[in-house]
Amino acid sequence: MKKSFILLALVIFFFYSCNDREMLETPDFNSTLIIDSKNWNIDYLGEEWEFKHIILNKDFDGVPVATLVRKRESINNERAILYIHGYSDYFYQTSLADSMENNGFRFYALDLRRYGRSKLPGQVWYDSRDISDYYEEIDKSIAEIKKDLPNAPVTIMAHSTGGLIASLYAAEKGDSLLASGLILNSPFFDFNVGGVAESIGIPVFSAIGSVMPRMVVNRSVSPVNCMSLHSDYYGEWQFDTIMKPIQSPMVTAAWIRVIHNGQKRLQKGIEIGVPVLIMCSSSSSTGSEFSEIHKKSDTVLDVAEIIKFSASVSGPVKVVIIEDGLHDLVLSGKDSRDMAYREIFSFLL
Repeated sequence: MKKSFILLALVIFFFYSCNDREMLETPDFNSTLIIDSKNWNIDYLGEEWEFKHIILNKDFDGVPVATLVRKRESINNERAILYIHGYSDYFYQTSLADSMENNGFRFYALDLRRYGRSKLPGQVWYDSRDISDYYEEIDKSIAEIKKDLPNAPVTIMAHSTGGLIASLYAAEKGDSLLASGLILNSPFFDFNVGGVAESIGIPVFSAIGSVMPRMVVNRSVSPVNCMSLHSDYYGEWQFDTIMKPIQSPMVTAAWIRVIHNGQKRLQKGIEIGVPVLIMCSSSSSTGSEFSEIHKKSDTVLDVAEIIKFSASVSGPVKVVIIEDGLHDLVLSGKDSRDMAYREIFSFLL
């Protein structure tokens, strides 16, 4: 059995992978970055936005940083939102921030280590070894918010992979959780590959990830999700296509292992002691060539699996389906995103 597994691993390695680290790094990205964890600095989003680095403890690949982003000026001081992005993603949803601020919430967004603004030269995009690694930057982000707003309750709002991370974080914290609620926007509760690829392929790549973490899996996500969002294609929004590439990069075996292990933990059942709002689209779609259906469905995850595994989250949980929503529900077409915002503010207010 062991020999068969090794042979299978070698076959997969030969046909479906490579170890070209450069293709995972974008070497010139952030090459002139000056890390500043003491001051808020003007963000690339413009003069009204600012960011601050959070220096993290040394991990498997050196000393990483995370990045907290906020509006420079805000009149809100009684309630706060901490937003966490998804895979191959970063914070750019200024319309979301404006909606939160206009409804009385001080808005903060976190770019996780090796994502977006936080990716340093020499690092592999999104590289990780355990989902709990991200708990440190969530803790430190909440601590930063509490410096600004000592008495403000903080709600964590998280999208896709961020939704998986936030769920496990909240469950792990238990009674010590310093968040008053969770809003999960299309959380990544299960891989959407199906069949043998999911029942055998994901566990095999996950196992390989423990010994060949940077083995690159030759299966990138379809570009139609980003094409449905970006205004240069079929969407309404602008974002940086290095930090959020249209054709998302190939994932590593380590990343698959991290997500797979996290999903197994959640699917066995977790308990969260604060109110949780879980939202997803009314339908999913697939395909690598863009079509109109991709403008009104989740092109990344299987919404039936989101709904199914939402039952694994014990506590005061509400599940809401957003008709014709995109994977990132707050970037959906107007009618769908208006519905998403109504549900969000009904939950918050």
